[in-house]
Amino acid sequence: MQQITIASQPFTRIRSFCRSLMEENTLKFGSDAQISNFHFISYLCGVLITINIRFLYIMSEVGSQDKDEEKQNYTFECEALHDFIAEEETDLSFKQNELLVITGLRNDGWWEARNEDGLTGLVPSTFFKIPDHVKSIIEGTFHSEKEKKNSSSIEFRSPSRKQILSPELSGSSRIAEEDEPPKSFMDQFSMLSLNQDILPKGFRPSILFELVKKNSYYNLGNFMAPKLDETGISFKDIQYEKTLLKPNATLLQKKINLIAARQIPEPPNDFIVKSRHIRMCFHDGNKVLSNIHTVKAKWSVSAPKLWMFSSKISAKDSCSEDGEIFIKCNKCVPTLGILFELCISYENSRGISGEMCSGWAFMKLLNDSGEPIKSKTNILKIQDTEPFAAYLFNTDSQGITGFFRKIKDKQKLSRIVISICDPDRASNQHISYLPSCLIGPWSCIPILSMCRKLTAEDLLERNSFDSIERILSPFLASMPRVLNEPDLVDALRLSWATVVKTMNADDIRMDSTKKKVFRDLFCETVFVIINSNNLPPYVFGNSHAENARKTEIDRLLRIQENQEETLPLSGELEFLPLSINMLSADVINLNKGAMFQ
Repeated sequence: MQQITIASQPFTRIRSFCRSLMEENTLKFGSDAQISNFHFISYLCGVLITINIRFLYIMSEVGSQDKDEEKQNYTFECEALHDFIAEEETDLSFKQNELLVITGLRNDGWWEARNEDGLTGLVPSTFFKIPDHVKSIIEGTFHSEKEKKNSSSIEFRSPSRKQILSPELSGSSRIAEEDEPPKSFMDQFSMLSLNQDILPKGFRPSILFELVKKNSYYNLGNFMAPKLDETGISFKDIQYEKTLLKPNATLLQKKINLIAARQIPEPPNDFIVKSRHIRMCFHDGNKVLSNIHTVKAKWSVSAPKLWMFSSKISAKDSCSEDGEIFIKCNKCVPTLGILFELCISYENSRGISGEMCSGWAFMKLLNDSGEPIKSKTNILKIQDTEPFAAYLFNTDSQGITGFFRKIKDKQKLSRIVISICDPDRASNQHISYLPSCLIGPWSCIPILSMCRKLTAEDLLERNSFDSIERILSPFLASMPRVLNEPDLVDALRLSWATVVKTMNADDIRMDSTKKKVFRDLFCETVFVIINSNNLPPYVFGNSHAENARKTEIDRLLRIQENQEETLPLSGELEFLPLSINMLSADVINLNKGAMFQ
């Protein structure tokens, strides 16, 4: 009651003040004072409304501050799922299975914690198992924060008398000014320059697209190229049995099949869709761990919200349309999984091209005991937030009752259907020759395995194990760039499938014969094509550039098939000026992208 009395005192004084002013105004102007009283009352009503709005706004701010203080002061115990070493002075180190007391929740994914020794610091929230009895509290905190961020904040100003008296200008005083976007998981990608064009509601710039665009590190060719280890005198993931490459099997070698994506949002009509595709990579909740692989989807005009993927492709189809994917990883952290981004390449009404993301999903690859998940079909819900902004919390609809109501609502949700299984024995043997962390199309496993064997063979041609001289190998010099351009991979895969059909069974079983034939085929086809002066640069999602490249590649392959002489000696070929980078590889700079550009 005390608060109501205090709050009503200003309004009582204002009413008495207004009554005295009106009496003086009536005595002064007589009967003509009705008009002036009307304007005067309108002005005072506007002032009273403004004061009332300010009062409610202050009370709401006080309530939100109380909620923030309650969230920061909430404490509970959590069990660590993995070891963590402090990277900064404010961080707190802990061991696996250690119990920590969480003393404060933050919106950036880092929580305030205290260990048994009384030390305090910040810890990553993704490294803990949240108890069931506190999940509901955390979910409520998250949903309230999300609603607060999505609502537009209004800055209240005292309206002038002209604005109150004019009905046309009265609406302008209620214009809202938007706050700056909140800082969250996107801040971890500070090196990115995201597209600042205005995107439709429900869409955001694609993080994985920007990573691939700005940094060649996330390309397939870079992960297939040999890399020096920390000592600088040997190569990672390359071990020999005498003179042959030794298989490098890992705990996680699986086959993933993209089946369909349903109820995917569509952009407005003023956005021309050029491509629908999914970008994926290994992710631990904090950073990207592998190359970024892209799979194109198929759709129809009558059902644009349904994305379909090809389960089996022929040698003439593009590997970028292969819905079957192999995964291999040796970084078995508890939070390991695959991040999927559903992306759309577009061109807006102003002629500006770009790529936007309509949602993301995350599939964990390890169970609670740290073992790879079993073969099954997963239906993953598509999240419309920033990646991992709400992954730890249950984002299912709240308050829905009724069995059939739940089924109906689930059918409206954006979701992706994915199956995971173990590879067959022959494919698993091919995968064991690949680098320890890789994602790629299933149809390219044989040629990727062959590229890896030839790479190990070329590295043995050095004078000594610590030699830094350039390696004379056109294959090793151009292989990473070829693998970065899917249409060149398609040309190599098609040519290799044609050659294998002409080989007898004994030659196919002889690994040395296959490697020699593959090397000759590589140098006679894709090595010549990639150094052709008429080949346009590769641009993903640009149909004009893709068609121009396809025309040139098909023309050069026809020359190779129809003429008796080899393609490098053809008079119809316009070859780029020869350079040392075309024919040899620098061992020291194998990790640097300059050689492959």
